Amino acid sequence: MINPIIDTDHLNQQTFDDPDLKREILLMFKEQSIVLLAALDAQSGQARSDTAHRLKGSALAIGATQLAEAADALERMPTDSAALHTLHLLCDKTQQAVVQLLQE
Repeated sequence: MINPIIDTDHLNQQTFDDPDLKREILLMFKEQSIVLLAALDAQSGQARSDTAHRLKGSALAIGATQLAEAADALERMPTDSAALHTLHLLCDKTQQAVVQLLQE
């Protein structure tokens, strides 16, 4: 099923429909995204671009394409405050979606 925030079909394919692996990947994303988002706020320039790239990869791994696109925009334009704000909003929504999936 495609969720507006996380493509669960993609997530299931990535985790070979293994519920334990899916849970592990989602927990890893949840923890890592919190750390990366905090780092993005503290960084600038190339460091922010590199961190946005890492967040993009994490988002793609769970099928969070909107978040990946926002991270890509910040990666390309690390000084764009609007891109950082959008990334924050989408990261919050993605983290909420992860929590919901973990409760299923």
